[in-house]
Amino acid sequence: MDGMPLLTMTKSRVIDEIPELSEKSTALLHTLSSLCSFHTCEDLASFLFSDMFRELVAAPHPWVIFEIGIYKNHNIVIEAIPIENGIKLADASMTGLIPGNVSDISSELECSQILNNWHDGNAHE
Repeated sequence: MDGMPLLTMTKSRVIDEIPELSEKSTALLHTLSSLCSFHTCEDLASFLFSDMFRELVAAPHPWVIFEIGIYKNHNIVIEAIPIENGIKLADASMTGLIPGNVSDISSELECSQILNNWHDGNAHE
């Protein structure tokens, strides 16, 4: 794939006890502790709803928060909080580009659409 990535994602912080993780999930968490990049919003949405990511974050309660940023401007970020059957996206900057500034997302398509709207709305920054 050519060109510059659109988005980045990294582990922001652990907010609860880390559940017992498989070796594969531990390796993924380690990878996500550094800055990962995605060329499209669809790529990131696909990853967030992948079996591999869902296995990592599977727990009765959220225990980790990830930060999603715009590759060209790492100061523009939102939080991604894994929840049962989906992901919660929260915009602490309250730009209004995410519905209600906090949105519980239950599908890859919806996630992709919201990420695209958020990214495109910040493209001028």
